[in-house]
Amino acid sequence: MAVNTLLILRQQGMEENTKGGKYPYKDARLSDAGGDLTKQWVVVYYAWDVSSQKLVRKRIRVEGDSIEERKKVASNYIKEINQLLKKGFHLNSARAPEPLPEPEPAPAKPGAPAQLTFSQATEFYKKVKNKELRIDTTMDLYDLYIRHFQAFLDEKKMGDILLKKITSRLAHEFFDQVDVGSRHRNNMLGFFKSFATFFIDREDIEVNPFQRLKNLKVDESDDHRPFTAEQSRAIRDEILATGNEQLWLFCQFIYFLFLRPGKELRLLQVRDILETQVKVVSERSKNRKIGFLDIPTALEQVIQHYRLRSYPGHYYVFTIDRKPGLQAVGVNYFYKAHRKILEKLELYGHDYDLYSWKPTGAVTLYKTTKDILRVQRHCRHSTPDQTYTYLRKHGMLFEGMDPTDFPAIWS
Repeated sequence: MAVNTLLILRQQGMEENTKGGKYPYKDARLSDAGGDLTKQWVVVYYAWDVSSQKLVRKRIRVEGDSIEERKKVASNYIKEINQLLKKGFHLNSARAPEPLPEPEPAPAKPGAPAQLTFSQATEFYKKVKNKELRIDTTMDLYDLYIRHFQAFLDEKKMGDILLKKITSRLAHEFFDQVDVGSRHRNNMLGFFKSFATFFIDREDIEVNPFQRLKNLKVDESDDHRPFTAEQSRAIRDEILATGNEQLWLFCQFIYFLFLRPGKELRLLQVRDILETQVKVVSERSKNRKIGFLDIPTALEQVIQHYRLRSYPGHYYVFTIDRKPGLQAVGVNYFYKAHRKILEKLELYGHDYDLYSWKPTGAVTLYKTTKDILRVQRHCRHSTPDQTYTYLRKHGMLFEGMDPTDFPAIWS
Protein backbone atom coordinates (compact mmCIF):
# COMPACT_ATOMS: atom_id res chain seq x y z
CA MET A 1 0.00 0.00 0.00
CA ALA A 2 1.37 3.41 -0.92
CA VAL A 3 2.33 5.39 2.19
CA ASN A 4 1.19 8.65 0.60
CA THR A 5 -2.45 7.56 0.56
CA LEU A 6 -2.39 6.76 4.25
CA LEU A 7 -0.72 10.07 5.03
CA ILE A 8 -3.33 11.98 3.01
CA LEU A 9 -6.18 10.25 4.85
CA ARG A 10 -4.63 10.96 8.24
CA GLN A 11 -4.19 14.60 7.27
CA GLN A 12 -7.92 14.65 6.45
CA GLY A 13 -8.71 13.51 10.04
CA MET A 14 -9.02 9.78 9.40
CA GLU A 15 -7.81 7.31 12.06
CA GLU A 16 -7.46 3.57 12.59
CA ASN A 17 -10.15 1.44 14.19
CA THR A 18 -8.77 0.64 17.66
CA LYS A 19 -12.06 -0.25 19.37
CA GLY A 20 -13.30 -2.99 17.09
CA GLY A 21 -16.69 -3.02 15.42
CA LYS A 22 -17.61 -1.62 12.03
CA TYR A 23 -18.33 1.87 10.78
CA PRO A 24 -20.58 2.84 7.88
CA TYR A 25 -18.87 4.13 4.74
CA LYS A 26 -19.34 4.56 0.98
CA ASP A 27 -16.77 3.17 -1.43
CA ALA A 28 -14.36 5.58 -3.05
CA ARG A 29 -15.07 6.48 -6.68
CA LEU A 30 -13.57 8.67 -9.38
CA SER A 31 -15.18 11.94 -10.48
CA ASP A 32 -13.37 12.65 -13.77
CA ALA A 33 -15.10 15.84 -15.01
CA GLY A 34 -16.24 13.98 -18.08
CA GLY A 35 -12.66 13.22 -19.10
CA ASP A 36 -11.76 16.93 -19.35
CA LEU A 37 -8.07 17.33 -18.43
CA THR A 38 -8.49 21.08 -18.00
CA LYS A 39 -10.77 20.50 -15.02
CA GLN A 40 -10.10 19.04 -11.60
CA TRP A 41 -10.44 15.26 -11.14
CA VAL A 42 -11.07 13.92 -7.64
CA VAL A 43 -11.57 10.63 -5.84
CA VAL A 44 -14.65 10.93 -3.62
CA TYR A 45 -15.35 8.75 -0.58
CA TYR A 46 -17.68 8.90 2.46
CA ALA A 47 -16.38 8.02 5.93
CA TRP A 48 -18.13 7.82 9.31
CA ASP A 49 -17.40 10.75 11.62
CA VAL A 50 -17.47 9.48 15.20
CA SER A 51 -17.80 13.06 16.49
CA SER A 52 -20.86 14.12 14.47
CA GLN A 53 -22.20 10.56 14.05
CA LYS A 54 -22.79 10.87 10.30
CA LEU A 55 -21.20 10.13 6.95
CA VAL A 56 -18.95 12.90 5.71
CA ARG A 57 -17.77 13.34 2.15
CA LYS A 58 -14.03 13.59 1.54
CA ARG A 59 -12.10 14.23 -1.66
CA ILE A 60 -8.55 13.64 -2.91
CA ARG A 61 -7.33 15.50 -5.96
CA VAL A 62 -6.04 13.37 -8.84
CA GLU A 63 -2.99 14.68 -10.73
CA GLY A 64 -1.64 13.58 -14.11
CA ASP A 65 -0.77 14.86 -17.60
CA SER A 66 -2.97 12.40 -19.51
CA ILE A 67 -6.26 10.57 -19.09
CA GLU A 68 -4.43 7.26 -18.76
CA GLU A 69 -2.10 8.61 -16.08
CA ARG A 70 -4.93 10.12 -14.03
CA LYS A 71 -6.99 6.94 -14.25
CA LYS A 72 -4.03 4.92 -13.00
CA VAL A 73 -3.47 7.29 -10.05
CA ALA A 74 -7.19 7.27 -9.24
CA SER A 75 -7.35 3.48 -9.41
CA ASN A 76 -4.58 3.19 -6.81
CA TYR A 77 -6.29 5.72 -4.52
CA ILE A 78 -9.64 3.94 -4.79
CA LYS A 79 -8.18 0.52 -4.08
CA GLU A 80 -6.24 1.66 -1.03
CA ILE A 81 -8.98 3.88 0.42
CA ASN A 82 -11.56 1.11 0.15
CA GLN A 83 -9.23 -1.32 1.88
CA LEU A 84 -8.78 1.11 4.78
CA LEU A 85 -12.51 1.85 5.04
CA LYS A 86 -13.23 -1.87 5.13
CA LYS A 87 -10.78 -2.23 8.02
CA GLY A 88 -12.67 0.38 10.00
CA PHE A 89 -10.85 3.57 9.21
CA HIS A 90 -13.11 6.45 10.19
CA LEU A 91 -13.19 10.19 10.64
CA ASN A 92 -12.70 11.96 13.93
CA SER A 93 -13.35 15.65 13.26
CA ALA A 94 -12.70 16.50 16.92
CA ARG A 95 -9.05 15.48 16.52
CA ALA A 96 -6.63 17.84 14.82
CA PRO A 97 -5.47 16.33 11.55
CA GLU A 98 -1.85 15.28 11.22
CA PRO A 99 0.24 17.61 9.10
CA LEU A 100 1.65 16.17 5.91
CA PRO A 101 5.44 15.76 5.93
CA GLU A 102 7.51 17.91 3.61
CA PRO A 103 7.40 16.14 0.25
CA GLU A 104 10.63 14.78 -1.13
CA PRO A 105 11.68 16.19 -4.50
CA ALA A 106 10.06 14.11 -7.21
CA PRO A 107 12.49 12.26 -9.46
CA ALA A 108 12.82 13.87 -12.84
CA LYS A 109 10.55 12.31 -15.42
CA PRO A 110 12.26 10.91 -18.49
CA GLY A 111 11.89 13.44 -21.25
CA ALA A 112 13.56 16.49 -22.64
CA PRO A 113 16.83 17.77 -21.08
CA ALA A 114 16.62 20.93 -18.99
CA GLN A 115 18.74 22.95 -21.47
CA LEU A 116 17.53 21.84 -24.89
CA THR A 117 19.54 22.42 -28.02
CA PHE A 118 17.53 22.60 -31.24
CA SER A 119 18.90 19.20 -32.24
CA GLN A 120 17.94 17.62 -28.91
CA ALA A 121 14.51 19.22 -29.13
CA THR A 122 13.84 17.73 -32.55
CA GLU A 123 14.80 14.23 -31.38
CA PHE A 124 12.55 14.50 -28.33
CA TYR A 125 9.70 15.90 -30.44
CA LYS A 126 9.94 13.03 -32.94
CA LYS A 127 10.09 10.49 -30.14
CA VAL A 128 6.81 11.78 -28.71
CA LYS A 129 5.07 12.32 -32.05
CA ASN A 130 6.06 8.91 -33.42
CA LYS A 131 3.41 7.44 -31.13
CA GLU A 132 0.56 9.34 -32.76
CA LEU A 133 1.58 10.00 -36.37
CA ARG A 134 2.08 7.90 -39.50
CA ILE A 135 5.83 7.43 -39.43
CA ASP A 136 6.22 6.75 -43.14
CA THR A 137 4.55 9.97 -44.26
CA THR A 138 4.13 12.80 -41.77
CA MET A 139 7.37 12.12 -39.91
CA ASP A 140 9.29 12.01 -43.18
CA LEU A 141 8.02 15.49 -43.98
CA TYR A 142 8.92 16.69 -40.49
CA ASP A 143 12.45 15.34 -40.97
CA LEU A 144 12.72 17.25 -44.24
CA TYR A 145 11.66 20.53 -42.60
CA ILE A 146 14.05 19.96 -39.70
CA ARG A 147 16.96 19.26 -42.06
CA HIS A 148 16.29 22.56 -43.84
CA PHE A 149 16.52 24.51 -40.58
CA GLN A 150 19.49 22.54 -39.22
CA ALA A 151 21.45 23.17 -42.44
CA PHE A 152 20.66 26.89 -42.07
CA LEU A 153 21.93 26.84 -38.47
CA ASP A 154 25.06 24.90 -39.41
CA GLU A 155 25.89 27.40 -42.13
CA LYS A 156 25.65 30.19 -39.56
CA LYS A 157 27.90 28.24 -37.13
CA MET A 158 24.92 27.90 -34.78
CA GLY A 159 24.40 24.16 -35.04
CA ASP A 160 24.33 23.68 -31.26
CA ILE A 161 22.05 26.62 -30.48
CA LEU A 162 19.75 26.24 -27.50
CA LEU A 163 16.08 26.05 -28.39
CA LYS A 164 15.28 29.04 -26.20
CA LYS A 165 17.89 31.11 -28.05
CA ILE A 166 16.06 30.85 -31.39
CA THR A 167 14.60 34.32 -31.85
CA SER A 168 11.93 35.76 -34.10
CA ARG A 169 14.69 37.55 -36.02
CA LEU A 170 16.43 34.22 -36.68
CA ALA A 171 13.16 32.59 -37.74
CA HIS A 172 12.49 35.42 -40.20
CA GLU A 173 16.04 35.16 -41.56
CA PHE A 174 15.56 31.44 -42.19
CA PHE A 175 12.29 31.83 -44.07
CA ASP A 176 13.66 34.81 -46.03
CA GLN A 177 16.28 32.54 -47.61
CA VAL A 178 14.13 29.42 -48.10
CA ASP A 179 13.92 28.66 -51.82
CA VAL A 180 10.76 26.58 -52.12
CA GLY A 181 7.25 27.03 -53.48
CA SER A 182 4.70 29.01 -51.52
CA ARG A 183 2.63 25.97 -50.60
CA HIS A 184 5.65 24.02 -49.34
CA ARG A 185 6.92 27.08 -47.49
CA ASN A 186 3.55 27.54 -45.77
CA ASN A 187 3.46 23.88 -44.75
CA MET A 188 6.96 24.20 -43.31
CA LEU A 189 5.98 27.31 -41.37
CA GLY A 190 2.94 25.52 -39.97
CA PHE A 191 5.19 22.73 -38.75
CA PHE A 192 7.62 25.06 -36.96
CA LYS A 193 4.80 26.99 -35.31
CA SER A 194 3.38 23.72 -33.95
CA PHE A 195 6.88 22.54 -33.02
CA ALA A 196 7.51 25.65 -30.90
CA THR A 197 4.04 25.45 -29.32
CA PHE A 198 4.82 21.87 -28.29
CA PHE A 199 7.72 23.13 -26.15
CA ILE A 200 5.84 26.17 -24.88
CA ASP A 201 3.22 23.80 -23.47
CA ARG A 202 6.03 21.94 -21.68
CA GLU A 203 7.46 25.22 -20.34
CA ASP A 204 10.80 24.68 -22.10
CA ILE A 205 10.44 28.01 -23.92
CA GLU A 206 8.22 31.01 -23.31
CA VAL A 207 7.83 32.57 -26.76
CA ASN A 208 7.07 31.09 -30.20
CA PRO A 209 9.74 32.58 -32.50
CA PHE A 210 7.77 31.59 -35.62
CA GLN A 211 4.44 33.07 -34.54
CA ARG A 212 4.79 36.44 -36.27
CA LEU A 213 5.62 34.94 -39.66
CA LYS A 214 2.74 34.97 -42.14
CA ASN A 215 1.73 32.52 -44.83
CA LEU A 216 2.41 33.51 -48.41
CA LYS A 217 -0.39 33.68 -50.95
CA VAL A 218 -0.51 30.50 -53.03
CA ASP A 219 -1.16 31.15 -56.70
CA GLU A 220 -3.59 28.76 -58.37
CA SER A 221 -0.92 27.85 -60.92
CA ASP A 222 1.29 26.59 -58.08
CA ASP A 223 -1.20 23.83 -57.28
CA HIS A 224 0.29 20.58 -58.70
CA ARG A 225 2.50 22.40 -61.19
CA PRO A 226 2.85 20.55 -64.51
CA PHE A 227 6.21 19.10 -65.47
CA THR A 228 8.09 20.32 -68.50
CA ALA A 229 9.23 17.85 -71.17
CA GLU A 230 12.79 18.05 -69.84
CA GLN A 231 11.66 17.42 -66.28
CA SER A 232 9.47 14.49 -67.32
CA ARG A 233 12.40 12.83 -69.07
CA ALA A 234 14.64 13.36 -66.05
CA ILE A 235 12.01 11.87 -63.73
CA ARG A 236 11.48 8.89 -66.04
CA ASP A 237 15.21 8.19 -66.26
CA GLU A 238 15.68 8.51 -62.50
CA ILE A 239 12.75 6.21 -61.73
CA LEU A 240 13.91 3.54 -64.18
CA ALA A 241 17.45 3.81 -62.81
CA THR A 242 16.07 2.63 -59.46
CA GLY A 243 14.46 -0.39 -61.16
CA ASN A 244 10.98 0.62 -60.04
CA GLU A 245 9.13 0.11 -63.33
CA GLN A 246 5.80 -0.01 -61.52
CA LEU A 247 6.22 3.57 -60.29
CA TRP A 248 6.81 4.72 -63.86
CA LEU A 249 3.78 2.70 -65.02
CA PHE A 250 1.71 4.47 -62.34
CA CYS A 251 2.92 7.87 -63.58
CA GLN A 252 2.02 6.99 -67.18
CA PHE A 253 -1.51 5.99 -66.19
CA ILE A 254 -1.97 9.38 -64.51
CA TYR A 255 -0.51 11.24 -67.47
CA PHE A 256 -2.45 9.47 -70.23
CA LEU A 257 -5.79 9.02 -68.44
CA PHE A 258 -5.87 12.06 -66.11
CA LEU A 259 -6.63 9.71 -63.23
CA ARG A 260 -6.26 10.93 -59.66
CA PRO A 261 -3.48 9.00 -57.86
CA GLY A 262 -5.61 8.23 -54.81
CA LYS A 263 -8.57 5.89 -55.06
CA GLU A 264 -9.12 6.27 -58.81
CA LEU A 265 -5.78 4.79 -59.85
CA ARG A 266 -4.41 3.14 -56.73
CA LEU A 267 -7.47 0.88 -56.50
CA LEU A 268 -7.73 0.23 -60.25
CA GLN A 269 -8.47 -3.43 -60.97
CA VAL A 270 -7.59 -5.52 -64.00
CA ARG A 271 -11.26 -5.80 -65.01
CA ASP A 272 -11.40 -1.98 -65.26
CA ILE A 273 -9.00 -2.09 -68.23
CA LEU A 274 -11.40 -2.69 -71.12
CA GLU A 275 -10.53 -3.24 -74.78
CA THR A 276 -10.28 0.41 -75.74
CA GLN A 277 -11.15 2.23 -72.53
CA VAL A 278 -10.46 2.29 -68.82
CA LYS A 279 -13.48 2.36 -66.54
CA VAL A 280 -13.54 4.56 -63.45
CA VAL A 281 -16.11 3.12 -61.06
CA SER A 282 -18.36 5.57 -59.25
CA GLU A 283 -17.23 4.51 -55.76
CA ARG A 284 -13.70 5.72 -56.52
CA SER A 285 -14.54 8.73 -58.66
CA LYS A 286 -14.32 12.25 -57.22
CA ASN A 287 -17.75 13.20 -58.57
CA ARG A 288 -19.24 9.79 -57.69
CA LYS A 289 -20.02 9.14 -61.37
CA ILE A 290 -18.89 6.24 -63.50
CA GLY A 291 -16.44 7.24 -66.23
CA PHE A 292 -14.89 5.72 -69.35
CA LEU A 293 -11.56 7.01 -70.64
CA ASP A 294 -10.18 6.28 -74.09
CA ILE A 295 -6.82 4.54 -73.97
CA PRO A 296 -4.23 6.44 -76.06
CA THR A 297 -2.08 4.33 -78.36
CA ALA A 298 1.09 4.99 -76.36
CA LEU A 299 -0.55 3.71 -73.17
CA GLU A 300 -2.07 0.71 -74.94
CA GLN A 301 1.43 -0.36 -75.94
CA VAL A 302 2.51 -0.19 -72.31
CA ILE A 303 -0.55 -2.19 -71.16
CA GLN A 304 0.24 -4.91 -73.69
CA HIS A 305 3.91 -4.91 -72.78
CA TYR A 306 3.06 -5.74 -69.15
CA ARG A 307 0.21 -8.08 -70.21
CA LEU A 308 -2.06 -6.39 -67.66
CA ARG A 309 -5.28 -7.83 -69.08
CA SER A 310 -3.98 -11.40 -68.65
CA TYR A 311 -4.33 -11.33 -64.85
CA PRO A 312 -7.55 -12.25 -63.00
CA GLY A 313 -10.12 -9.48 -63.21
CA HIS A 314 -10.40 -8.94 -59.45
CA TYR A 315 -6.66 -8.33 -59.07
CA TYR A 316 -5.48 -4.81 -58.31
CA VAL A 317 -3.15 -3.46 -60.98
CA PHE A 318 -0.72 -1.89 -58.49
CA THR A 319 0.63 -3.90 -55.55
CA ILE A 320 3.75 -4.01 -53.40
CA ASP A 321 4.85 -7.05 -55.47
CA ARG A 322 5.03 -4.69 -58.47
CA LYS A 323 2.61 -6.78 -60.48
CA PRO A 324 -1.19 -7.24 -60.32
CA GLY A 325 -2.33 -9.02 -57.16
CA LEU A 326 -4.92 -9.34 -54.42
CA GLN A 327 -3.90 -6.39 -52.25
CA ALA A 328 -3.55 -2.81 -53.46
CA VAL A 329 -0.70 -0.63 -52.31
CA GLY A 330 -1.20 1.71 -49.37
CA VAL A 331 -2.42 5.28 -49.64
CA ASN A 332 1.03 6.90 -49.62
CA TYR A 333 3.06 4.13 -51.27
CA PHE A 334 3.61 5.89 -54.61
CA TYR A 335 3.61 9.41 -53.17
CA LYS A 336 6.56 8.51 -50.98
CA ALA A 337 8.52 6.78 -53.74
CA HIS A 338 7.86 9.61 -56.20
CA ARG A 339 8.81 12.26 -53.65
CA LYS A 340 12.25 10.67 -53.24
CA ILE A 341 12.78 11.00 -56.99
CA LEU A 342 11.73 14.66 -56.89
CA GLU A 343 14.03 15.31 -53.95
CA LYS A 344 16.99 13.82 -55.83
CA LEU A 345 16.24 16.03 -58.83
CA GLU A 346 15.76 19.05 -56.52
CA LEU A 347 12.17 19.49 -57.69
CA TYR A 348 10.46 18.67 -54.41
CA GLY A 349 9.23 21.69 -52.48
CA HIS A 350 8.53 23.67 -55.66
CA ASP A 351 4.88 22.60 -55.93
CA TYR A 352 5.62 19.52 -58.01
CA ASP A 353 4.24 16.20 -56.83
CA LEU A 354 2.82 12.90 -58.08
CA TYR A 355 -0.48 14.61 -58.93
CA SER A 356 1.43 16.91 -61.30
CA TRP A 357 1.29 14.22 -63.99
CA LYS A 358 -2.46 14.87 -64.40
CA PRO A 359 -2.22 18.56 -65.44
CA THR A 360 0.92 17.67 -67.38
CA GLY A 361 -1.14 15.31 -69.52
CA ALA A 362 -4.04 17.75 -69.90
CA VAL A 363 -1.84 20.62 -71.02
CA THR A 364 0.06 18.37 -73.44
CA LEU A 365 -3.12 16.98 -75.01
CA TYR A 366 -4.55 20.45 -75.60
CA LYS A 367 -1.28 21.84 -77.00
CA THR A 368 -1.13 18.91 -79.40
CA THR A 369 -4.77 18.73 -80.55
CA LYS A 370 -6.12 22.24 -79.81
CA ASP A 371 -9.38 20.38 -79.11
CA ILE A 372 -10.80 21.65 -75.81
CA LEU A 373 -13.83 19.36 -76.04
CA ARG A 374 -11.60 16.33 -76.23
CA VAL A 375 -9.67 17.50 -73.20
CA GLN A 376 -12.99 18.16 -71.45
CA ARG A 377 -14.17 14.58 -72.04
CA HIS A 378 -10.85 13.14 -70.93
CA CYS A 379 -10.82 15.31 -67.80
CA ARG A 380 -14.46 14.34 -67.13
CA HIS A 381 -15.32 18.01 -66.70
CA SER A 382 -18.97 19.11 -66.79
CA THR A 383 -18.46 22.05 -69.17
CA PRO A 384 -15.84 23.43 -71.59
CA ASP A 385 -15.59 26.48 -69.31
CA GLN A 386 -14.38 24.26 -66.52
CA THR A 387 -11.71 22.83 -68.83
CA TYR A 388 -10.71 26.28 -70.05
CA THR A 389 -10.24 27.46 -66.47
CA TYR A 390 -8.25 24.32 -65.66
CA LEU A 391 -5.87 24.78 -68.61
CA ARG A 392 -5.49 28.49 -68.01
CA LYS A 393 -4.65 27.78 -64.39
CA HIS A 394 -1.81 25.48 -65.39
CA GLY A 395 -0.54 27.44 -68.35
CA MET A 396 0.89 26.28 -71.66
CA LEU A 397 4.31 24.91 -70.85
CA PHE A 398 5.11 22.71 -73.83
CA GLU A 399 6.08 25.03 -76.65
CA GLY A 400 7.57 23.84 -79.92
CA MET A 401 6.38 20.24 -79.74
CA ASP A 402 5.72 18.19 -82.86
CA PRO A 403 1.89 18.21 -83.19
CA THR A 404 1.38 14.45 -83.32
CA ASP A 405 -1.63 13.00 -81.59
CA PHE A 406 -0.96 13.20 -77.83
CA PRO A 407 2.62 11.95 -77.72
CA ALA A 408 4.58 10.77 -74.72
CA ILE A 409 6.56 13.89 -73.92
CA TRP A 410 9.45 11.89 -72.46
CA SER A 411 10.12 10.18 -75.79
